[in-house]
Amino acid sequence: MSGNSARTLRVVARQEVSLLRSEYIPVLLYFVMPLAIMSFIQGAFTLFLEFTEPGVPANGASLAAPGQATMFGFMSLAIFGHFFLGEYGWGTWNRVRSMGVAPHQIMAGKMMVNYVQQLLLFGFVMGAAALLFSMRVTGSLLALALLELVVALVIVAYGLIACALATSQAQYNAFAYLGALVLAGVGGALTPFDTLPGWAQAIAPATPTYWAVKGFEKIILRSADLAEVSTEILVLVGFAVLFLAVGALLFDADKPRSTWA
Repeated sequence: MSGNSARTLRVVARQEVSLLRSEYIPVLLYFVMPLAIMSFIQGAFTLFLEFTEPGVPANGASLAAPGQATMFGFMSLAIFGHFFLGEYGWGTWNRVRSMGVAPHQIMAGKMMVNYVQQLLLFGFVMGAAALLFSMRVTGSLLALALLELVVALVIVAYGLIACALATSQAQYNAFAYLGALVLAGVGGALTPFDTLPGWAQAIAPATPTYWAVKGFEKIILRSADLAEVSTEILVLVGFAVLFLAVGALLFDADKPRSTWA
């Protein structure tokens, strides 16, 4: 990467951070809401563990926390989409491009900031779950960190596809919220995988959330190390590469877009 490109990415990233600061309340809600939901569902998850896996330490937060963090990671893409489409509504998209900044540089800077936001969200939810709900990670912390690094990349890449397809905030929110609920539900992030209907379990491996939740459960509940979740990590890397490729292929910088209409 040339010096000019690196400086451009830093400028775009700083602007994106400034936008996040200007809308900090909805950003904070995405950090807090997973904990609020966990306070209601962790008891049911604990009963599920006690019934199905009596040999595993029964703490429902161990199942609920990574699932909620992953689901709200997808949902928080609505903020990413809001600022992306806002560039069109404010007229800054074309103004920035007229200064010689390429569309891929603008998107790369925005995606870098969202990637860091995803990591902060996961770290906050997991840390709070440990403090408030006595969640304990029994496996490798390195494996947990590497798994989340890849999961965050998958979420950001999914956000790029949404940017490529959506022409309004309403459309983008549909990708962010409905996509999050469908992927979380089918993948086992919303409820324990074994409680899903047969048809959902059959198609679950086609979703990235299935592999993310499976990996998190192995590490948190079953003392897995990095080698034992290598399959999940590699599959998620594949999803990330696929999503990035599809998003880049579909993205049209000159496509008419607006904020809400």
